[in-house]
Amino acid sequence: MVLPSSAARTEEPIRSDKRGFLKALALFHEVAARVPAYKDFLKRHGVKADRVRTQADFLALPLTDKPGYITQYSIEELSWDGNLETAKYISTSSGSTGVPFFWPRGRRQDIVVGTMMRNVFEKIYSSKKGSTLFVDSFALGTWIAGLEFYNAAKWTADRGSNIVNVTPGIDRAEAINLIKKLSPSFDRVVLGGYPPFVKDILEHGAAAGIDWSKVDMYILVAGEAVSELWKRRILEKIGKPGDVHALVNVYGMADSGVVANDSPLCSLLRMAREADPSILPNIPQFSEVTGLYQFNPMYRYFEVIGRDSLVLTSDAGLPLIRYDTRDTGGIIPFKTAERYLSAASKTDMEAWHQPFIYLHGRKDLSISLYALNIYVENIKSALETSSSAKLLSGLFIMSVDHDEALDQVFTITIELAAGVDPSGVLSEKIKPEIVAKLREQNAEYAKLHSTLGAKAEPRVVLIPYGKLETIPGRKHKWIKR
Repeated sequence: MVLPSSAARTEEPIRSDKRGFLKALALFHEVAARVPAYKDFLKRHGVKADRVRTQADFLALPLTDKPGYITQYSIEELSWDGNLETAKYISTSSGSTGVPFFWPRGRRQDIVVGTMMRNVFEKIYSSKKGSTLFVDSFALGTWIAGLEFYNAAKWTADRGSNIVNVTPGIDRAEAINLIKKLSPSFDRVVLGGYPPFVKDILEHGAAAGIDWSKVDMYILVAGEAVSELWKRRILEKIGKPGDVHALVNVYGMADSGVVANDSPLCSLLRMAREADPSILPNIPQFSEVTGLYQFNPMYRYFEVIGRDSLVLTSDAGLPLIRYDTRDTGGIIPFKTAERYLSAASKTDMEAWHQPFIYLHGRKDLSISLYALNIYVENIKSALETSSSAKLLSGLFIMSVDHDEALDQVFTITIELAAGVDPSGVLSEKIKPEIVAKLREQNAEYAKLHSTLGAKAEPRVVLIPYGKLETIPGRKHKWIKR
C-alpha cells in the first residue's frame, strides 16, 4: 500500500546524512524527468516535481512500494527513458506471494556495488596484500547474489587486488573440492554464501579432511542477518576466534542490490552493548536486533518512518524513490556510536566512518530458509490440495529456528479440524505433499531441495483444533519470527 504523506509523517523521520539527501534529491529530479512510471505516479498523487526543492518537500513525497508502484507498470515504464537500453542483465526475485519480479542492472549499479564491496575486500580482508581466492557459493542463475558478488570481486581485482574468482554456486561438494585443491596456491580464501550454507561447507569440509585453521579463511555471508553467537561459532571453526575482520555479513535486497555491510565496528558495537546494556538507550530492544550494518548515505539514502519502517532512495536498475523496503529497524548516527567504540583501531574508525543501520525483521508474509523465501501462499496451496485437506482446519504457522548445532530448522505447525487427533502417520503423509507443492511452485526452493535434500524439508507438527497460537478477532499470524 502506498502511504500518503500525512500517514508517512506521523512523527519526524530519521534521515541518514545531509550530503546523502542532496544526492537523493538530485536522483529524484532525474527520475521524475526520465522514468515514465514515476512521472505518472507523481501525476496521480498531484505532485509537481519542479516544486520539490527542500528536505521538507522531499519528505512530503508519497512512498513507493511493490504493490502500489512496481507491479502497476511494465518493466520498460519503470526503467530509465522507458526502455532497457542501459540494462546489462536482469535478475529475478519473488514477492510475498511468490510472483516473480524482474530487476534490471546496468553499469551505474555495478559501479556503486563494486565500490561498496571493494571497501570490504580491501579494508577488511586486506586483498591488496598477497593473493585472494574468492569462492562464490551464492546461488547463481537468475538470482542476484551470486552474480553481484562475482562482479564486485572482479571490479576489485581490476583495481589492484590479486583476486581470483571460482563459482561453485550452491554445490557444496564442488565448493569443498575447489578450496581443497586451490587454497595452497593463495595467501587467503574468502568463502561467500548464505549463512547456513557456509556453515555446511565448513562442517563437511572438516569431515573431508580440511584443517580450516591452516587456511587463512575469511567469510562473506548475505541473504539474512546473523547473530554474534553464530559469528563466534563460525570464527572458531576457521581458527580465528574473536577476529572482527574475518567475517562480514552483507545487507542486500533484490530491489537494489547491496545496501549495507557488516564491519569490525558493528561487531565491536554489539559487543559493547552486550557488556553494558545501558548504552544506546534509544534502542531498548537491542537484544531483538537481527542485523547491524554500516552504509554509505551517498549511495543508499535511508529514512526511518514512524516507529521503525525503513524507506530507501537508491539509484537501482529500476530507480527507487522513497521506497518502502518492508524491513523494520532504525539508524544510529556515527557520532552516537563513536563514544562506545573505544576498542576500535584508528584504522577501522577512519575506514568505516559511516552511519549504522539495524534491522528487526521483514514485514513480508514469508520466511527465510537458507536465504531463500518460503511463502505463506505456497503452504496454503499445499494444504488446500492435500489428500488430507478435510482433516485440517486451514490454519498453520511456519517458522525457521535453530537447533543446538545452529542448523536451521523449518517448522510448520498445522491445526487439525475439530475432532481429529494428531498422529505421526498423518504428519508423515502431509509432509511429502508440502515438499512436492513447494518444488512445483517455488523454483528457488526446488533448487535448494535438490541440493540439500532432507535438510530443506519441513518438520510438520500437528496440534488439535483450537490450540494454535492466535488471538480471537485478530487477523491470523501465519509467520512466527
